[in-house]
Amino acid sequence: MFDRKKIIGIANSRVNTSRNLILGISCLLMLGNTVFAQEIFVSESRNIRNDDAYAIIGKIDEHILLFIDRADKYELQAYDNEMQAVWTKDITLDSRRAKILDISQSGDNFTIIYKHSKRGKILTQAAKFDGKGELVKKDTAHIQANRGFYSLEDQSISEDERFVLIYEFEFNTRIYATVYDLQNMETTWHKVFSTKDIDIERDFVQGIVDNTGTPYFIFSKNNRRTKREENCFYIISYDAETEQAVEINVPINGQIWFDVQFKYDNLNERMVGAGLFLDKRYTEATGYFYLNFDPKQPNTQQTHFQDFDPKFVVRAIGKETKHRSVGEVSVQDLILTQDGGVLMIAERNRFYSRTGSTIGNIYAANQAQASRMDYHFEDILLLAIHPDGKLHWNDVLQKRQFSQDDGARFSSYFLMHTPRSLRFVYNDEIRYKTNVNEYLVGTTGNQQRNSIYNTEAHDVSFILREAKQIAANEAIIASERRNNLKLARLVYE
Repeated sequence: MFDRKKIIGIANSRVNTSRNLILGISCLLMLGNTVFAQEIFVSESRNIRNDDAYAIIGKIDEHILLFIDRADKYELQAYDNEMQAVWTKDITLDSRRAKILDISQSGDNFTIIYKHSKRGKILTQAAKFDGKGELVKKDTAHIQANRGFYSLEDQSISEDERFVLIYEFEFNTRIYATVYDLQNMETTWHKVFSTKDIDIERDFVQGIVDNTGTPYFIFSKNNRRTKREENCFYIISYDAETEQAVEINVPINGQIWFDVQFKYDNLNERMVGAGLFLDKRYTEATGYFYLNFDPKQPNTQQTHFQDFDPKFVVRAIGKETKHRSVGEVSVQDLILTQDGGVLMIAERNRFYSRTGSTIGNIYAANQAQASRMDYHFEDILLLAIHPDGKLHWNDVLQKRQFSQDDGARFSSYFLMHTPRSLRFVYNDEIRYKTNVNEYLVGTTGNQQRNSIYNTEAHDVSFILREAKQIAANEAIIASERRNNLKLARLVYE
């Protein structure tokens, strides 16, 4: 979603790379005492207003492109490799009040998916531009009545970034879904799905689209102790050949899950899920679980639950304990391996309201809430899981981040995939004049921690969790400080 005063989240953990990068866990080299050099190029600052929004598009024709949604216009800014401003161009969409859903780069073009209203109708449209900001093609993906009573709306993009799934829920009874082909600039299909025996707002887990344009809407059913024997994941998919909705029930052996993420493994053609389960307390995880299945043959399901090792719990919570559980933890990402296994990445985080009110999400929903919140983002938990669900290795990457009244925008980490390692890049402290550190993680969990940069050098405050990787050794990072926006290009040699 394109939120005001935020970077578009489309680049966070979504890298337009081949599987040998995004699945590099299975072919990482041992780190040993290797030292990696890096350079950082920082642009001049540009003033932004509180109601401006922006997105890092990527690199096209040797130019790094930034899209800015200003109050009175859309703007495309280009930078060279040393982050010097080259040119600025106004971008024209069908409406100045359009709602930007997604911006996706593919080769020498980028496509903006957006919605706007016209004569009582809501139009979902796609506009493709070249690297100079010239319109290549525009298409209408879907037209619908302006009903205005959707309880949830979002979008998901396929691993190869060809298909985008756009969906919204109506009154907990229907799913309106469109799959759009970004390569051919045409609608693959639009359907309305009815749901039964579920509460969409309460039970919805995730929406996914695979590289064939097949969608998967994942819900949770009976994830509570009184009905634990009936606990399962309920999935609605769609078969384009038969033009029929497909319902899949995935039982989870009477366990209660704590947090979960799913990804479709396009290489092995299986749905993969990994998460945390609990025993007694709903706020504490006692172990991890893993499952995978072929959506066309659900009876091929493999499921494995495993308690945390006591030594892992001690490292995760930072003290000796009799309990074998970890609280205040959430699943951040899954990285698929070529053999069907997965690296599950979780992070310990907690937040407190100084007004005594309760906020239901780790990120503040609006600026008023953000101005009254304390945020703690701590250790990163890694669990490498074999295709049969058994543990390969686990480890804890230690960090301590605390901030107030900022929506946690400068906290957490940026994950960079390279052929030789995974890099977890993060701000050591959430303050002006801090070090930017990294953990390099290898195939057996061996790690190396480095301090790579001090923000005082260029007067920056990096929003690392929204950085975008543009090559195997390059990433673009936004900095905001006192309503001044800068872009930085991080290059590893």
